[in-house]
Amino acid sequence: MTGPAGIFEIFEQCASGSPGRALARVCGGGPVLTAGALLDHTMTTARDLRRAGLRRGDLAIVAGASGISLIRAILAVWSCDAAAMAADPQIAGPELEELERTFSPRVIIRVNGRGELQTGAAANGDATTALPGSTAVIKLTSGSTGRPRGIAVTGSQLLADTHHLIEAMGIRPDDINIASIPMSHSYGMDSLLMPMVVQGTALLIVPAPLPPLMAEALSIDQPAIFPGVPYLFEMLSRPDGPPVRVRGLKTCLSAGAPLRARTAAAFEERLGLPVRAFYGTSETGGITYDASPEGNAAAVGDGCVGTPLPGVEVTLEGEEGRVVVRGPNVTSGYVGPVEDGDDSGHGEGLFRTGDTGRFDEQGRLHLTGRIAGLINISGRKVNPREIERTLLSVEGVGDAA
Repeated sequence: MTGPAGIFEIFEQCASGSPGRALARVCGGGPVLTAGALLDHTMTTARDLRRAGLRRGDLAIVAGASGISLIRAILAVWSCDAAAMAADPQIAGPELEELERTFSPRVIIRVNGRGELQTGAAANGDATTALPGSTAVIKLTSGSTGRPRGIAVTGSQLLADTHHLIEAMGIRPDDINIASIPMSHSYGMDSLLMPMVVQGTALLIVPAPLPPLMAEALSIDQPAIFPGVPYLFEMLSRPDGPPVRVRGLKTCLSAGAPLRARTAAAFEERLGLPVRAFYGTSETGGITYDASPEGNAAAVGDGCVGTPLPGVEVTLEGEEGRVVVRGPNVTSGYVGPVEDGDDSGHGEGLFRTGDTGRFDEQGRLHLTGRIAGLINISGRKVNPREIERTLLSVEGVGDAA
């Protein structure tokens, strides 16, 4: 099974083979970061981590980092054969203290006022959390009480998910990935950071999703892919949205929250490109994607998220149609304090999501709601989203919830 050091070795081979290859630049100005420079910076940070006490199998929390500094920090942790937890870039002091208490990292990596990485031993670094073997990443998600939960992801699981995405989305080494979503979150890590690590797909980093910067990034003349979220596509599809000249942009995809069909249709009408639906969870990585020639699953109807990714098996369980995922991308389970019932969804290479769905005649998955949201009426399970969709089809209704 591949561990964090194995992922770093893949990056190191790629960077050493083409040290002058451009890997990242910030939209709106700034120097281009080459593979050789990133490798050098990473090794410097790794030496600091080892001096701070980071060892194989330990956990390091990366706090307040984004963009290039986050990439460098995670790679440095992996080079030490340790696991990285990327906290939200805007994390506040009390929230970071809560993460330290909950997950007991060995080392904390912070970004100072000059944007430089600083490493130091955690306050309780001698009582570190025991992690499953080969854990490369602890992804953060929130439980029903709002307390942070950690999801252990091995190097093998992370790589399996990456190759599923690269194959399904046609991400090539010479493409540009437009990075406007946080790479500290599961969606950004899987679709932006990992293609750069395993095959050198360069990043155009948008430091803030402001209309002028988004317009500049999307108007790039090189072959480009844009992983976005619904609110960005809503902003870009408005008649008064930022002016975009579609030249190299070839693929747009949306995940993270439900994308309204009318938003997808309005975006395609304005820019001439479809928004391809992508569905995943922190516990599984990618699950489905609309790889059809038309790419119009999102515009077909609210909740249509395409077909299962290569290597991923999706089935529906029970009367309610609970979405169940199997594959080498399914994570190892939760670490740290676990709420009652939190771990019931994990099995051997299997995860029972909290989503419900149905398949159409073309094999596309339609998400119909959440298990927790079902209403029992006279013994029949009724999905509120079905009622919402029906209400939205009524002339004169602008929205329904």
